[in-house]
Amino acid sequence: MRFEKALLTVLFLALSLAASAQSAPSRSFGLEPGQVAPVEMGLGYAYFHANAPPSGCGCFLLNGGVGSVAFNTTHGVGFVVDLSGAHANQVNGTAQSITIFDYLAGPRYSFRSHSRYTPYLQAVIGGSTEFSNAIAVRTSSAFAAGGGGGITTVLTRHLAWNIFETDYIYSRLPNGVNSDQNDFRASSSLVFRF
Repeated sequence: MRFEKALLTVLFLALSLAASAQSAPSRSFGLEPGQVAPVEMGLGYAYFHANAPPSGCGCFLLNGGVGSVAFNTTHGVGFVVDLSGAHANQVNGTAQSITIFDYLAGPRYSFRSHSRYTPYLQAVIGGSTEFSNAIAVRTSSAFAAGGGGGITTVLTRHLAWNIFETDYIYSRLPNGVNSDQNDFRASSSLVFRF
């Protein structure tokens, strides 16, 4: 429940920053201040909070990385390809190890202004693959979908910083009891602008 509150707080902050922007957004592509980079590629660190059945939350933590490619338009609407992977050993004090790889894509809306901070929201869909030494799982792939948002700031012409992004990711990976995985992901990454 507290992770849902954290996600709602981030989304509220992103919308508040967008509403407080006082200048009109840029309507041209480019790498100069106030212009929109047509393509952005990000690489960074990701922290996962995942659930383990059979009861609601035998929760555990995973650490890993995140990568993304965003294709932008000058009107805020864009498309993002979002890849992430994370690993955990000795899950909940057992000998179980888990590696999860999510591959998702979908629309992103960026609240552009002449401010140096750009909040965004996204909704993604795709799949998830899990590698585990648990007999019930082993190697499995399934449907996944998610949504979230974050805030990016431009550092130089070719470099930006995705200060933070938070996402809820749901997948149908098997777990020995049911196929409902509810994960929370927080990440931060450097973004290369083209």
